[in-house]
Amino acid sequence: MRIEMLLHRFGPRGQSDWTGYDGRLSPEQEQELRGELPQVAGPPAEPSAEDAALLAVLAGDGRATHARLARETGSTKARVARRLAVLEGSGALYYDVDLLPERLGYRSHATIWIRVAPRHLEEVGEELARHDEVAVAVAVGGPDNLMAVVICRDPEALYRYLTTRIASIRAIDGYEVSVRVRPVKQAGSLVATGRLVTAVGG
Repeated sequence: MRIEMLLHRFGPRGQSDWTGYDGRLSPEQEQELRGELPQVAGPPAEPSAEDAALLAVLAGDGRATHARLARETGSTKARVARRLAVLEGSGALYYDVDLLPERLGYRSHATIWIRVAPRHLEEVGEELARHDEVAVAVAVGGPDNLMAVVICRDPEALYRYLTTRIASIRAIDGYEVSVRVRPVKQAGSLVATGRLVTAVGG
């Protein structure tokens, strides 16, 4: 086990993270996926005690319909819709997509721990963040000062990435690769029999 402090995330802010899969979506494609996001005005609304049941259902299934939310919280569809509009509009409630790269054919998932001279940290971090194979690039504390999560189709693709893209960055002094052998957890979900399942009590 290795624990490091995340100091800074590289790459553009305020955009959806559709990276690490051999390419990036165009701004038009990202907009289609995001849809019409509510405009956040002011600080997030404070969830009330009555919101606990509503949020618990959404934590288990973010796609739950208004009818299901009303049924499971003992409310009405109209009341649920109004409360969701308040929480979403203030930024207190948002939805995220959690998926297994393996389901899309990307079976080589690795963390690369990178050492660079401090004067090159920002430059190398931003370059890594632009690589199509990189899901996230961050500055970290510890013996290495950069970490990149890389997602490739297979070990050969990972090898090509290391020997071409990484090898071409002259400011990199060295790196170590930690390969994920079998996923057991991802974001807010557990991984069981190749599928994401809701963590009980999580």
